[in-house]
Amino acid sequence: MQRLMLGQLERKFSGEITEIIRKNIQQLSMEKLEYLGRAILSFSSLEDLSNCLE
Repeated sequence: MQRLMLGQLERKFSGEITEIIRKNIQQLSMEKLEYLGRAILSFSSLEDLSNCLE
């Protein structure tokens, strides 16, 4: 599931995903990954993603 989220985020943000964000996503529980999967549709910036991961 983490690989899927990372792939979608890299595509959405043209590969600009930092190593810190990558590590944060790899440590998420399944519940939080599911939430991220829904939330990704509304992200317009990497800041939106970072805020979601906090």
